[in-house]
Amino acid sequence: MKNFLNLLKKDIKEIITPQLLVPLVIVVIFYGLIGNVMQTETKKASSPQPVLVVDYDKSTISSQFIENLKSVALPEVYYGGFVPPIAYAEMRKIDVVIEIPPGFEESIKAFKQPQMKVYSLIRGISVMSVSQPAKVKTVISAVSETLSNMYIKNFTNIDPAIIKNPIALKEYVVVNGKLGNASPEMVSNLLMSQVIFVPIILAFVIIFASQMIVSLIASEKENKTLETLMTVPVRRPFIILSKMLASSIMALIISAFYLVGMRSYFNGISMGEFSTAQGSSLLKALGLVYTPVQYFYIGLLLFLTIVASLALASILAVFAEDTKSAQMYLTPLMILIMIPYFLSLFTNIDTLSIPLKILVYLIPFSYPFIASQKILFGSTSIVYIGVLYLLLFSSIAIVVATRIVSSDRIFTTKVKRMKISLLGK
Repeated sequence: MKNFLNLLKKDIKEIITPQLLVPLVIVVIFYGLIGNVMQTETKKASSPQPVLVVDYDKSTISSQFIENLKSVALPEVYYGGFVPPIAYAEMRKIDVVIEIPPGFEESIKAFKQPQMKVYSLIRGISVMSVSQPAKVKTVISAVSETLSNMYIKNFTNIDPAIIKNPIALKEYVVVNGKLGNASPEMVSNLLMSQVIFVPIILAFVIIFASQMIVSLIASEKENKTLETLMTVPVRRPFIILSKMLASSIMALIISAFYLVGMRSYFNGISMGEFSTAQGSSLLKALGLVYTPVQYFYIGLLLFLTIVASLALASILAVFAEDTKSAQMYLTPLMILIMIPYFLSLFTNIDTLSIPLKILVYLIPFSYPFIASQKILFGSTSIVYIGVLYLLLFSSIAIVVATRIVSSDRIFTTKVKRMKISLLGK
């Protein structure tokens, strides 16, 4: 046991290199900075910004409109001068100019349609360049709605809301027998904000672990240190098990660092909606929030999936002669991981065609992705099926991997490379 622990420490030390740590720190800092910048810019865009109002009408209704603008902007009235309104706005760095035409109030009282002009001064591509004009148009739409209601009431003496919407709609969603007063779009958006993170976590951990063990074995084969390891008084299967354990430990640690940065990034671009979704009272009422037991199920499937991927990666690493070719031999494994990853993000597995559904269920790495969605809706059978299938697959893969390491095939197995000559020689 002592020799195995020493072997494990050696493998972990070989994985922890400056080439690994420097990009890791940079990426985490980068994600955090981008998230903070996006959050700052979005807050800035959502705060009231100056708007130049050119009021040619100077009436009661135009004054009321300017007053209404204060709810979303900081209106500055243009009183004329030697500088035209657009040039004045550019000098003052104001992005929106609103022009209220003369006779605005008279046209409204005569039930005509006055034309209000909005000029948007675009100085670049950013969130703020489109958010402020959109807010102004919202106020104009609200004023138009108020006037429209006034017209309808004057002519019909009926509540305008009834004329515009003769049927009142009240939406409910039912999940596992639980009733919620909300639209399916709202529930779907909140749910997506919560579950989108799970497939990313799973993909990160599996890919990192697989890359590490392949690189570790290929590096030792290239440096001829693997042959020396075979002479150490440790059973040969323990050598491959040590590498699998070291790779999985480091993959979990690295993924945790990445996910801290990505969480900051997601919170930044969604203005905290990601965290809000996780604490949503609506999702809790519908039972669509992960419980500790459900997290345990996902963790169990993830652990078994890591074991399966490491065992399969160990077999593929046999064909790698050096670290340069190591990643190439991981391609089949990456394809098997990415298929369920993308399908779980963009489709519902249950709605796939039967051949495609069979293919997905045959891939052992599919089960944590599928289960992360199904267990929210009360389906735990997929967990038991996944555990049994992953145990069977992992056992076979580990037996094959340990037999390869126990024999000399790990040193003698090679793949012939095709040499393509562009000159035909």
